[in-house]
Amino acid sequence: MWPTEESWRATVPGLVARYVERWGLTLGEDHVGGTASRVVRARTADGVDVVLKVSLPHREARGEAAALRWWDGDGAVRLLAEDPDDPYALLLEPCVPGTRLSDRHDLPAEQRLEIAAGLLSRLWGHGVPPDHPFERVEDVAAEWADLLEERMRTLRPSYDPGLVASGARLLRELPGTAGCEVVVHGDFNPGNVLQSTREPWLVIDAKPMVGDPGYDLSPLLMQVDDPFEHPDPAAVLVPRLELLAGLTGEPVERLRAWVVAREVEAALWYASRDEPGPGADCLHRAGLVADLR
Repeated sequence: MWPTEESWRATVPGLVARYVERWGLTLGEDHVGGTASRVVRARTADGVDVVLKVSLPHREARGEAAALRWWDGDGAVRLLAEDPDDPYALLLEPCVPGTRLSDRHDLPAEQRLEIAAGLLSRLWGHGVPPDHPFERVEDVAAEWADLLEERMRTLRPSYDPGLVASGARLLRELPGTAGCEVVVHGDFNPGNVLQSTREPWLVIDAKPMVGDPGYDLSPLLMQVDDPFEHPDPAAVLVPRLELLAGLTGEPVERLRAWVVAREVEAALWYASRDEPGPGADCLHRAGLVADLR
């Protein structure tokens, strides 16, 4: 059983104090982040700037330390120390100035895609470690397919049943037809790419799995800027899909299929939270991407 966010938050001060003592840290300012982790700037007794990250224990985050060790700073933030008994407490290399790629609106979307895809290709290039601890994309995607079908049956949202069935089929079929397997980042959106000093940009906040590299690209494509806010989304999506395919070597059709699969899954997730508006938006996006030529 995973702890609730509320119960975990009550333990955070004690956890931070434990690692301040263990690693001899002086704490600085908190990083602005999500609700599932406490991320704080710190300095070691030797005067080295670091970042302490204590995360809510949950399924997706348990392999973060192992992935960072495997990538060893090649395009991703370096892991400096970890607690072997607690995979959710990490000491990390800081990213300064730490500006998110998602916030660099002065850069054209295509340039941001190039930056992110270059980093991601480097992570993929490490392959898969022997005896790895990671879940498999194939297994997780199959679980999602089962769950979205169950939600469709029980919640009965007014979604196109054919499109939902197509999304479930893609979730089951895509991972097993990949040309290779890699350690995927698992949450590769442009908010998880930060400006740094050791390299211009570094990747953070992995939710790693092993499997189809195409899994990683849908959040990047859909969030680098929202293609559906443009007057003609198809005219934006087609060249961006082609750009990502050229940068990563992943076929356009596979990238398109992963967008459909993940947007359908998201639509049913919103339905489970009784949020019909965002769910309908996701299904509309899935339909438009499915119809691209």
